[in-house]
Amino acid sequence: MVRPRFMLGLLLVSFVVVAGLLAAAHLLSGTGTPNVILISIDTCRADHLGCYGHAGQTTPNVDAVARDGVLFSNAFSPAPKTLPAHCSMLTGTIPPYHGVRDNANFRLGDSNITLAELLRERGYRTGAAVGTAVLDSRTGVGQGFDTYDDRMMAGSPQTPSREERPGDQVSRIAEAWLDANASEPFFLFLNYFDAHDPYEPPEPFAGRFSDDPYSGEIAFADQCIGRVLNKLRGLSLYESSLIIITGDHGESLGEHGESKHGYYIYNSTTKVPMIFKAPGRSSGRQVDRVVSITDIVPTVLALLGVPAPSSVQGEDLSSFLSHDATEREGRCVYSEAMEATKFGCSALWGTQTLAWKYIQAPRPELYNLMADPNEQRNVVDVYPDRARALRVQLRQIMQEHSRSDRTENVLALDPVSLARLRSLGYTGEPVDEEFELDSKKEDPKDFIKVYAKLEIIDDYIRRGDHAGARRVGEEALAMRPDLVRLHDILGRVAIKEGNIEAGIRHYTEALRLDPESTQAVAWYNNLGTLMARGKRLDEAAEYFRQAIRKIRRDGEGSHNRDHLGSPARSLLFSLHYNLANTLLNQGKFDEAVSEYREALWINPNDAQVHYEHGVASYKLGQTSEAVGAFRAALRLAPDHARARRALEAISRRPG
Repeated sequence: MVRPRFMLGLLLVSFVVVAGLLAAAHLLSGTGTPNVILISIDTCRADHLGCYGHAGQTTPNVDAVARDGVLFSNAFSPAPKTLPAHCSMLTGTIPPYHGVRDNANFRLGDSNITLAELLRERGYRTGAAVGTAVLDSRTGVGQGFDTYDDRMMAGSPQTPSREERPGDQVSRIAEAWLDANASEPFFLFLNYFDAHDPYEPPEPFAGRFSDDPYSGEIAFADQCIGRVLNKLRGLSLYESSLIIITGDHGESLGEHGESKHGYYIYNSTTKVPMIFKAPGRSSGRQVDRVVSITDIVPTVLALLGVPAPSSVQGEDLSSFLSHDATEREGRCVYSEAMEATKFGCSALWGTQTLAWKYIQAPRPELYNLMADPNEQRNVVDVYPDRARALRVQLRQIMQEHSRSDRTENVLALDPVSLARLRSLGYTGEPVDEEFELDSKKEDPKDFIKVYAKLEIIDDYIRRGDHAGARRVGEEALAMRPDLVRLHDILGRVAIKEGNIEAGIRHYTEALRLDPESTQAVAWYNNLGTLMARGKRLDEAAEYFRQAIRKIRRDGEGSHNRDHLGSPARSLLFSLHYNLANTLLNQGKFDEAVSEYREALWINPNDAQVHYEHGVASYKLGQTSEAVGAFRAALRLAPDHARARRALEAISRRPG
């Protein structure tokens, strides 16, 4: 039997749903099937936009959209990292559910349902252009898009790498896509990565914001967004389209000792802009309600009359776009940061309402946001009941919206991909996907000074200032001599500086501290390389062999090429090749030939390896194998002069 109170609850829920659908229907009446444009400004603090109070005239184009729509003044991201945040933005779910907890080693599993998939099923053309390799299609965020442009083209002098591209290139792609797809209902997603460090805006923004280049990057992104908005106006689509402008996370800019983002979950990195412009409306309203970027999916679906999947955890905000609505008492939004777990510290989990924010850590934190919006005074001991209530809500969110199966979220990165992430300031070390607080772990607040030095070191390395990186690294090492990552970094710096002994010292210590590290194979390889440079060939060969044994022992490599993972394949190839060269230099030609064969079994398309295989074979007296190797080198690289000369020399030999 259904109890009356429960029946009343069902009736109330039904009333709310029907009311929301009616409001949405009224909002879109007479507009037909609206196009949807979702624009994400990466690394964008809300308080650096003009419509959020910034006085520097940073965002005239975004401000104009805000005047035509509804601005949510308290919008938050569930994660201060690009990939997890965008997965939440595009699925309406929080990281414990969609399973993406960091930029590295994760992908959005196919079981997740994206907004693009839902709209494509209903006849929408779907397109996207992103400004960073962090969001490339391998990460799964391209699910549901007919066109997902993640090609990192050569950029300006400020962004010459292929790990990101400036906003004007993103807008150029968007303009062309709109020209080709404007005749049918469409969903267009754009990501502008410009505000991410390093802050190097092009002119005239570099000059205008010489004392605040971060704001200059946002101003440049705004100009690029303006191009897309003008294209919509030129196609007579601006008024009839649903436009959402938001951010994936903010930037700390030194607050709480954090210079960038990803480490803490204070509002400096979780509070983002979020603006909705509904079709045919000119509102210019501000809503102070606590909302999340997970609310974007259910709101868009409600406005289009599309049922939201049961997996969606965000809330429908469509009623706020058509009339005034009040803040639901106790609305909590979730946030997390896993970065500190890479260094053995605890993760951070948080929940907040309009007035209060609770952060779960070995030393928990509570902030009265009305009295202390910058989160400077921890009042957890002053209001223990309030902290306890928010902790209960946090636990409930995590228990209700967590999935245990993580197999589809694993993304193995090859060395090139890891290098691309490092060039953007991200590390490839895995996070610890813990769900329970371990009070014995170090509080991230106690590690922040070392972490700040790590960020400085990364900046030096990206700029090619290895002396600066070494100096700050040694300062950090004096604070934490047992920090494995510091030895790894200083080992890499030593290789760049040609300091063989320093490199050997740091990699040897890294292996002593953490012999089972996921980086151990790379450390063995680097030690072998350094030993070879130092003419310590016996030791070099042994380190290469240890690395090969470890790959095979850990099951990362296989003699079956079809089951060899891409990162393991690349590294195992390098190891066999390096070992072969070492053996060749030792005069152990038979062993060298065997190792060259192993390398070529993994990658038969490397001309240089074929050439050196030929050299070793010839020295061993295996002339026919040498000739075959030199010819293979020339097939792959017709201008390989040394292989051609070797063949000519063999042909001139008598007999």
